[in-house]
Amino acid sequence: MALFREDAEIMGTHFTKKHVFSYVASTTIALAGIAGLSGCAGSPEAGVSSSPGATVGMDASWAEGYDNLRDLKAHSSIAVEGSFTRIIDESSIKTVPITDFEFTVDKVLHDPPGSLKEGTRLTVRQTGGYVDGVLHQISDDPLFKISESAVLFLKEPEPGLFYVVGGPSGRFEVINGKVTPFDVQGTKVDGTLEDFAAAVKGS
Repeated sequence: MALFREDAEIMGTHFTKKHVFSYVASTTIALAGIAGLSGCAGSPEAGVSSSPGATVGMDASWAEGYDNLRDLKAHSSIAVEGSFTRIIDESSIKTVPITDFEFTVDKVLHDPPGSLKEGTRLTVRQTGGYVDGVLHQISDDPLFKISESAVLFLKEPEPGLFYVVGGPSGRFEVINGKVTPFDVQGTKVDGTLEDFAAAVKGS
């Protein structure tokens, strides 16, 4: 059921918040006043799955989307493999919640300046977060989870701050050393991290 609608443009992504889903039986969600989004009261462990609760889905229209490594690499500042280690900050832009994550690099896949190394900690910003205990996230690009392993293709709009290029198409899951695309319509890969790293280098 659509409870509210608000268009916004953040980091080249146009999206619409429009659906509220409840995963708790017999729970009624009442969002009284969209202005409450500007007072972002995040959960203690945002980005971490806790007890089931309400979720506001946001439909995104991505300004960029990629289905091959060559274009993805060409439009990225860096590409890295690693994991999300903590929440740095939760805030909002134009009443839309955003979350800044710390991402610890385990492997550098693409870095033209050659400034990155293993153990580097990056700040990765993602649209979404908790507001008054309710999770707001883009439907096809859900909020990162702490300890989640991933390969990310990133841009650096300002020094020290990164975001994933193309939303879900610039995000890959790493499970037991195997890389798979997060976006089923994105780049087709299915192999080990070593295979993926070689493919990125050769693209």
